[in-house]
Amino acid sequence: MTKIRTLVTATIGAACAIATVGLTASPAQAGAQVTGVYDRHYQRSAPRFYYDINVRSPQNSKLTLYYSTRLDNVRRFVSVRAGSGQGSLDECAKGRGVLPVGRYTVRFLRNFKAGNPVVRGDVWALSTQVCRNRKTVRNDLFIHSSGVPGTPFRHYRTLGCIKVDQADRARLAYAWRTAWGNTRGQLIVRRR
Repeated sequence: MTKIRTLVTATIGAACAIATVGLTASPAQAGAQVTGVYDRHYQRSAPRFYYDINVRSPQNSKLTLYYSTRLDNVRRFVSVRAGSGQGSLDECAKGRGVLPVGRYTVRFLRNFKAGNPVVRGDVWALSTQVCRNRKTVRNDLFIHSSGVPGTPFRHYRTLGCIKVDQADRARLAYAWRTAWGNTRGQLIVRRR
């Protein structure tokens, strides 16, 4: 019986080690995601996105959603690849620069149909932000994919919003809908 317990413990330990290694990996390709538990004894709070701009390659950045479900106090996360802008790191370049660094209010819009045909389906509307030069106002900002579900996904370039893969958008939308306090959330944009 001792041998069986040791074998089971070793197997479980190996599975946990593999899962832990998987949690620390960064999403590198379309559709790749990392999910897991961030804190088991966390007080519930509204969902919060963190967008880490990759300064070497803005189209290969990372978007992470931290959320608590309505059922428990566990803080979970989903991390996916995302892109912003047309390749320029100038946050004041409207229509081609990355999203300005700062804090945004986020509102989820299910099956959004207005405006640009690329910004359709499940999207997150972001608050207006003034960029570094204190003159340029960035508005009409979203977290989105390439139109409605089923539209071919080709790239992570945007006109200044945050863009994710179709499958990743579905995962993020599911997590957001199951989150506690999901009427409004927050986005924190930072450079890494």
